[in-house]
Amino acid sequence: MNTATIEYKQKVWQFLDKMKPGERKKVSMICEAENTDKFIASVKEWMDGKLFQGYISFNKDYTEFYKTEEITFKNQQFKN
Repeated sequence: MNTATIEYKQKVWQFLDKMKPGERKKVSMICEAENTDKFIASVKEWMDGKLFQGYISFNKDYTEFYKTEEITFKNQQFKN
């Protein structure tokens, strides 16, 4: 992996880290058309490293993605 690729991924990952729940983004508005595949691959790699994929989801044709609210779990005791 070359330096340019690492820097590109870092830029994408920083962008994803700053997204707020409820935000929806169009891929075409964020990256150049020739970088679409690289951008999507970078987002997927970031998602793979996060719990619940970082609460990021793509639409079915990968033209948009969005961030959902984090899920909180409460300790519950289950009785038989």
